[in-house]
Amino acid sequence: MRRGLSFTIPNQYGQFLQVILSPIPLDQYRWKVVDEESYIVKDGQLDRLLFLDSTVIDGRQLNELITQQHYLIFVDIKAFHPNVSTEIETYEDFLRSTCEFALIVTDSQDVTIYCKDQQMLGSLYQNAILHGFEDIAYITSNNDSRTHLSCW
Repeated sequence: MRRGLSFTIPNQYGQFLQVILSPIPLDQYRWKVVDEESYIVKDGQLDRLLFLDSTVIDGRQLNELITQQHYLIFVDIKAFHPNVSTEIETYEDFLRSTCEFALIVTDSQDVTIYCKDQQMLGSLYQNAILHGFEDIAYITSNNDSRTHLSCW
């Protein structure tokens, strides 16, 4: 069974979160941001943290933030429908939770996505191809080496 996908994005400034999340109806979820380190870019320089604290925001707020140019270093964003549930440490926690989607970025370019909706997962895969991301692969129970669903 497909758990998610992984791919590599360019290590540069951009609007990568907006691009990656474009197949997802952001407004349908509550988004939990945990301990990330990514920055808004202003006048070609890193300005301030993209997300000020670990927080829960709605889809409209998330969309406003990710439409700004940003630089990703570490990102841990999870989508919940309808309510945010407890901490998610492992894939098994993810399956038992109300979390529908997890996006993890490490080292500015390594993207891992877990998604319960197989149709949405297919759309995310096609979106990654469309935008020319590299090393695109489905994550399955046979090749999933991640022990924790976080960027740290």
